Amino acid sequence: MSEQALVRARTVHHIRIDSGRPYTQFRADYETVVPSFDRLEAIGVVKSNAGWTAIESLSAATAIHGLVNFFTFDPSPVMKLNGNTGHGVTYLAGNIVKAERGFRIDPATFLYLPLRIVIAETPTGSGQMSFDHPADLFAVYGNPELEPVSSEFTATLAGVLSLLGLDTPRELAPALPHPTQEGKP
Repeated sequence: MSEQALVRARTVHHIRIDSGRPYTQFRADYETVVPSFDRLEAIGVVKSNAGWTAIESLSAATAIHGLVNFFTFDPSPVMKLNGNTGHGVTYLAGNIVKAERGFRIDPATFLYLPLRIVIAETPTGSGQMSFDHPADLFAVYGNPELEPVSSEFTATLAGVLSLLGLDTPRELAPALPHPTQEGKP
């Protein structure tokens, strides 16, 4: 029996932005912009055989700014049992309608969708947001058909940063055309 393994090394831009706001305030702000997804409602849509149109409607109603939190993991209370006083929470944030386009091309893209976003408390008490650049994550598949999917998630994430009043790093800005010399491409 023959097994094949594909191993690809790649560079991933890890982005960390300090909000300048207290951790609890910034976390609440984030959860307002990126609300929790109601899995039970989605299960109800699936069981009712309402179809993809109903999923699109549910997504539009819940992902009002493009993303929802599918899962929230806060290990802080458990870490406190061993004397840790810090705070940090991981969110799995995405949009099932936008993610479907990637799934259709390669279901393995769900290794990176939903996106992992961490909000952690800095030593000074402010909330800090961390994530990996979606385009870098998708690049591992080596499939140019996935570029529009990664571009859309990148733009959506940049929009969330803007709504949160954070500066958007230039790495998340759309690629600018290369300047031409004397009108030559």
